[in-house]
Amino acid sequence: MARWAVLVVVAFLLAACYHMRVVAEPIKARTITARQPPGESLRRIRRVLEEELHLRVVDEEQVGSVLISAPRQFYVDTGFGQPAGGRKYFVQLQIEVQGQSSGSRINIKGRNFELRTSYVYSEHGQLETLYKVYPYEEYPGMFNTDIMNQEMQKMAEIIGRDIKE
Repeated sequence: MARWAVLVVVAFLLAACYHMRVVAEPIKARTITARQPPGESLRRIRRVLEEELHLRVVDEEQVGSVLISAPRQFYVDTGFGQPAGGRKYFVQLQIEVQGQSSGSRINIKGRNFELRTSYVYSEHGQLETLYKVYPYEEYPGMFNTDIMNQEMQKMAEIIGRDIKE
């Protein structure tokens, strides 16, 4: 009986550290419709990214109808057991604008999610800093998908607000 109790306690402790996920769950893309033609929608999205969110567009695909943003830090996990400075969540957005008969359809998705951390340690009396990057696809158990989904919803709301004005 005592072994089962120990196993249950260990399972709860592991769940507190990691989210017990071995395969990355898809983070749902958000879709917005706009009355403007695709060119005007792209211009407004670019303005929101650069002026309001302070994000650069680092790449364009499909003759400019898909915008790729620079990575954006959106959350710092400083909970129990996290390294000094916490785990920083980053997302790189992919925004695709498609023409429709009544305007534009805009799909917003997270192209890359990653955690970034830094550790400082002393080896033989010297302080060293180690920076680590954890991609979501490779380390899904380290990520809180609720936080990631909240960020995608927030991005869709910000972009949608400016598109619908």
